[in-house]
Amino acid sequence: MKVLVLENIDGAADSAIEALEAAGHKVSRCHEPGQPAFPCTELSEPGSCPIENGPVDVALTVRSGTAAPTCLEDGVSCARRAHIPLVVAGDVAPNPFARFAAEVVEGVAGVVEACERAAAAPLPDHSARASGALRATLDAYGVAVEGRAEVTRRDGRLRVVMELPEEVPDDVAGKAATRVMGAVRGLDSSARGIDVERSRG
Repeated sequence: MKVLVLENIDGAADSAIEALEAAGHKVSRCHEPGQPAFPCTELSEPGSCPIENGPVDVALTVRSGTAAPTCLEDGVSCARRAHIPLVVAGDVAPNPFARFAAEVVEGVAGVVEACERAAAAPLPDHSARASGALRATLDAYGVAVEGRAEVTRRDGRLRVVMELPEEVPDDVAGKAATRVMGAVRGLDSSARGIDVERSRG
């Protein structure tokens, strides 16, 4: 798993980075330790952005003391634009990123597990978009059954599982898969690929 690690003050994420690397995960940074908060690596060295050079599975920001976001956390916005799940750890009260976070961890104990859960969890916006496209296709072909789709990300690719009852014809399921793929791609153009499969409920 590749983790984009951010921090609100220099050094706040050191212990989290040690734990992630000890667990075998790869860490990338928007700001090198000890360097000024501005500019980020991409502005200093075009082509070095860890998100652009992904895939990044999860973003982590570790906070200490200061309540307001700082320039060292500017990668949170970039991660959000790329639909990368966010974990907030450390001093999380108050938490300026609360409504964007997939996981929140008080302190840094358990941060590895939180990042693993966030990376493996279904993507809410993607799943909602895929489920909407699936239901619209079923309605268009007069198939009166319930259907939903769940989307997860791994190594930069999106995996879409359409949950459909046995009675849904294969040709309708195929048309739904095409429409679902288009809907998900429209939401997340940065994904390296989209794999759609059917789970027969």
